[in-house]
Amino acid sequence: MISGLPERIFLCGFMGAGKSVIGRKLAKELELSFLDLDDKIEEQAGQSIPEIFEESGESAFRVAERRALQEVIKEFEGVVSLGGGSLQNQYIVDHLKLNGLLIFIEAPISVILDRISQDDNRPLLLDEHGNPKSKKKLENELTALYEERLPLYEQAVIQIQNDGKKSVEDIVEKLLKKIRNHVEYY
Repeated sequence: MISGLPERIFLCGFMGAGKSVIGRKLAKELELSFLDLDDKIEEQAGQSIPEIFEESGESAFRVAERRALQEVIKEFEGVVSLGGGSLQNQYIVDHLKLNGLLIFIEAPISVILDRISQDDNRPLLLDEHGNPKSKKKLENELTALYEERLPLYEQAVIQIQNDGKKSVEDIVEKLLKKIRNHVEYY
């Protein structure tokens, strides 16, 4: 256990960056609870994320996401894996940094595409008719979205690379060193 840890550690990054897998392992190593914000949203809504997107659209999902995030900040202590679009604006970034340690898990688009292309629970992978988008179209859209979100992600206090080659254990070990250095310095 690292002394002086904040009550919450928020993991941000693009979909498929490994936030949930890394978050679970990090929480275990720190002997903390783990929460995936997407699970919290589904629990509160009584629907899966694809169902929320299909029935109510992305804007309704983002409202539900903000509501769940506010509740997590008030009631949860531990490691929180945020959704890829949770950092919607500067206010949310600032609020998270005031209420915990924000960590950016960065992964290349090529790795992200490989990881998410077979996942049926990713609404952004489908066109308006519910059919899978072509790989090129998907790559172009995801790259544009990633570049749009990057300035918010990069405001995290700690950043770590997940290039798809290192094991989760290696990434978490490196992350623990960065967290320890941060907590000791501040």
